[in-house]
Amino acid sequence: MSISRVIEACRGGHLALSFYAPGERSRAHSHAGAQISLVLTGGYHEEGAAGRLVAEDGVLTGKPAGFEHENQFSDAGALILSVNLTEAPFLTRHFAVPRPEGIDHIALRAAAWAGEPALENLGAMRGLPRADFHEQPRLEAARRRLLAEGQTRTATVARTLGLHPVRFARLFRDAYGRTPADLRQAGRIGRAIDRIVRSGDGLAEIAAAEGFADQAHMTRQIRRATGYPPARLRRLFRPD
Repeated sequence: MSISRVIEACRGGHLALSFYAPGERSRAHSHAGAQISLVLTGGYHEEGAAGRLVAEDGVLTGKPAGFEHENQFSDAGALILSVNLTEAPFLTRHFAVPRPEGIDHIALRAAAWAGEPALENLGAMRGLPRADFHEQPRLEAARRRLLAEGQTRTATVARTLGLHPVRFARLFRDAYGRTPADLRQAGRIGRAIDRIVRSGDGLAEIAAAEGFADQAHMTRQIRRATGYPPARLRRLFRPD
């Protein structure tokens, strides 16, 4: 089940942090206002009027008010930072940008505080087409395995495809814009956040179970990805 928290007001709306559980599915829906979102961890497949989209950590998306869509969240769930606007005349169509340079949670929050001109400039939205994501079935199966099995070595996955690890890594980077190791780390972070949010397990226990060197290592990685340390995320989503 998804959990969403308004974290602060911004010009013309508010910023929200939303957590979606692994494998969660949201039925077709739309939002009354416009939304600009950054996937911090995890990801999802989206079906909408603009077609099919695969969005993983680092992907920036924009939806005009009333844009209907449905989402299937990944095995790592998703943590998404969104700017929700009551009015956004500049945002007239859906867009998606895979890992735009210089856009992270800090940049998105700064743009939200600055207001419409800064938000409009994110990714030069007026002239930006929806990103074209192509899936290759064998690589997609490997991607899913790397996300789901955090301890599986890249070489092992490559061998199941009959590929040399170097060749596999090159094909993977060309298809997804990142290395298998980067994706495996993203999956590790996503699984850790899921346990932080939905369980009462100790942080040191979670760090060990998900393959981090120690709790401090997990804290650094999660803070870098989301802007929040694990303890703060737990308090935000589990206030009791």
